[in-house]
Amino acid sequence: MAISVRSFVPSDRNFILSLVSRFSEFELPDWRESDDIDNTNRLALIKAMEQPEPESAIFIAEDETDGLAGFIHLQTRIDYFSGEKQGYISDVAVDSSFEGRGIGHMLLKTAENWSREQGYALLTLFVFAGNTHALRVYEKNGFAQDIIRYAKVIDP
Repeated sequence: MAISVRSFVPSDRNFILSLVSRFSEFELPDWRESDDIDNTNRLALIKAMEQPEPESAIFIAEDETDGLAGFIHLQTRIDYFSGEKQGYISDVAVDSSFEGRGIGHMLLKTAENWSREQGYALLTLFVFAGNTHALRVYEKNGFAQDIIRYAKVIDP
């Protein structure tokens, strides 16, 4: 298996969009709907591919034999507390047929390298609490909890 990571090209668009449902394939909070999550992520990714923000990047993991394996979308954010720029993983997904082959690890290392090249000292992301698989991957790759968001549905 020879996996490489390269920059996004427009012909990757359909592959990226085919992975949108990966962002809701776990137990969601009762007040969240997978269709809402998928539609919002699809629109955001289309915009990121068609009108990339400054200081952002999309990378593709590709197996020379088996084809496209995953992607990561990186952005620049400003840290609320320090005011410094930081790397932000907006989206990362691996095709289910490539799970367990180290693709996620490669993409996260790509994010670290990209952030380092930008001069950022921090790399952040958001993840649903119910996405236990992703939580394990992130923790295995050195990420730690920072701020925990709580939500409460307000009855009318």
